[in-house]
Amino acid sequence: MRRELPVAREPGYHWVDLVDPAEAELAAVARDLGFHPAVVQDSLDPEHLPKIERFDGRTFVIVRAFDDGCSDEAVTVQEVSRKVAIFLAPGTMVSVHRRDQAYLIALEERWAAAPASPGRCQPDLLVDLVGAAVETFGRPLERAEDRLDALEERLFSRPEPTADLEELHFLKRRISSFKRLLWHSLAVIQRLPDQPVGRNAALFQDLHETAESYYFYADELLESANNLLSLQLSLASHRTSDVMRVLTIFSVFFLPLTFLVGVYGMNFRHLPELEWRWGYAMIWGVMLVVTALIYSWFKRRGWMR
Repeated sequence: MRRELPVAREPGYHWVDLVDPAEAELAAVARDLGFHPAVVQDSLDPEHLPKIERFDGRTFVIVRAFDDGCSDEAVTVQEVSRKVAIFLAPGTMVSVHRRDQAYLIALEERWAAAPASPGRCQPDLLVDLVGAAVETFGRPLERAEDRLDALEERLFSRPEPTADLEELHFLKRRISSFKRLLWHSLAVIQRLPDQPVGRNAALFQDLHETAESYYFYADELLESANNLLSLQLSLASHRTSDVMRVLTIFSVFFLPLTFLVGVYGMNFRHLPELEWRWGYAMIWGVMLVVTALIYSWFKRRGWMR
């Protein structure tokens, strides 16, 4: 689908939006705008990371925005985001994507309704489009932080500390993908062409600060996820150690008792004390005394806590 979007802010400037174009159609557009055929393949590649190329007064940009329709189990860059390729030539900007996206539709409506104003329209429009894509990561990052907080609260309340390990692992991978995307997006923003001055410079600076803040936000969340994962593994190891300690204490209690009953359980005819009248009671007394001594020793050393 092809949409011609005349930009009210600058008459004569056109924004062409292509939704899921055929390769031949896209190649014709790139040829008419003076772009190298190689960029067509980049724009059709659904897995391409954000990038920017500049040549002969033209700019080719790829940005990725968060996909609102992705599942909670989506973790890779391609699963959590959607790509938009942008061809920027004098008087025209062409955006290419596989399906309609809410932030793009909102941006199109805003620019179509904006009053005419002097100034360089092309850098403004590109900055707005890249900024709109970057801002789509704000809400997912907040949701990721909420999930981390919930996992941390459940960490010491659940009897089994490894119950949330799988969810935490997938959340960590998801945040890692956000961080990777934002790092590439920030690199694109730093190389945007014709960085404006005056009021437009403030818009560009705001975009740079937003992308940078989201990148460090993702980095902070990733560090928190790593720390929480390490804490969960340490807690699981600690609880396993507690179980082994209890089992060891029980085995130490029963080891000398097992030795005694083993000795007196041997079937020899001339076993010492075998004919004693109080032999059975004496063995029980010895075992109780041994158990009491072991318990007292463990308690003095603090091993019974």
